[in-house]
Amino acid sequence: MRHCHVAVIGATGAVGQEILQLLEERDFPLTRLTLLASGRSAGTRLEFRHQSHMVHVLTAEALQAVDLAFFAANAEASQAFAPLVAEGGGVAIDCSGAFRCDPAVPLCLPAINAAVLPRRGGIVALPHSITTQVALVLAPLHAVVPLRRVLVTTYQSVSGLGRRAVQAFDQQVRDLLNFRPVQPRFLPVQMAFNCIPQCGAFTDTGYTEDEMAVMQELPRLLAAPDLAVAATAVLVPLAHSHAAVVSAELAAPLAVDTARQQLQQAPGVVVEDDWQRQRYPSTLRANGQDAVFVGRLRADPTSPNRLHLWVVADNLRRGAALGAVQVAERLLAGQG
Repeated sequence: MRHCHVAVIGATGAVGQEILQLLEERDFPLTRLTLLASGRSAGTRLEFRHQSHMVHVLTAEALQAVDLAFFAANAEASQAFAPLVAEGGGVAIDCSGAFRCDPAVPLCLPAINAAVLPRRGGIVALPHSITTQVALVLAPLHAVVPLRRVLVTTYQSVSGLGRRAVQAFDQQVRDLLNFRPVQPRFLPVQMAFNCIPQCGAFTDTGYTEDEMAVMQELPRLLAAPDLAVAATAVLVPLAHSHAAVVSAELAAPLAVDTARQQLQQAPGVVVEDDWQRQRYPSTLRANGQDAVFVGRLRADPTSPNRLHLWVVADNLRRGAALGAVQVAERLLAGQG
């Protein structure tokens, strides 16, 4: 891919904007850029490397001769158009979740399992943003002592629902502060000043889509098919960044100091863990950052094989866009 034609689908959305910013910051070696979106956003102009680029309607013709396509729109767009990129010899990197459960499509976080990436054209699925931050913290521990069971409780920001949800959340906050009635949108109850135990639609199991994503994706990413995972996902009244409480049960005891050392050596992980000085990560700390932050490391007094952790990351940048760009960088390096 010496002459790399890159397309960003969903270029005007929250994740698409983060992808463009990272491509520019990391000096990604593209030679042509095509920005695509729905008809609602067509005609918008976006700046990239000091040049103005027009956003066009997503069509099959627009994807012809594309080498790398970042799909940051909805699952329907990915399902319809990502196979066309692959059939044309390019690679479709999907952030939408359309292919995460497809065993024929590699699910990849380059820091964990870059070996699954295709050598030629195809589709690559990115894990859910909350799975990403949890997996990047658990992988270094799993490498020392195998994981047996993981319980995850998430505290997810409104930006996980998309840009329009953030706008609706902002409006709800303004309405409440000005003593106006709130009109719920996206969920049957108001998002502002509320905690809602629903992230994604409910499945027939009683778990939501986001909960199922964590439960299905963690074993696959960690190459641990027998790993038992259960999750509860909660929407919290924050605009940006996700947090998670992780309880990890291992095959044997792992000292907190050893776990902390492993995490301190892990690329892309920042440990902030000093309870005596009240030092721990917060969602505000993670905003706009590439790292996953971890703290509140504790042994479980009821089980010698269990550790508890607090994990925070920017769900748009670290949880989605950075993983997609890192996949593209690995693909180029492997073919260069």
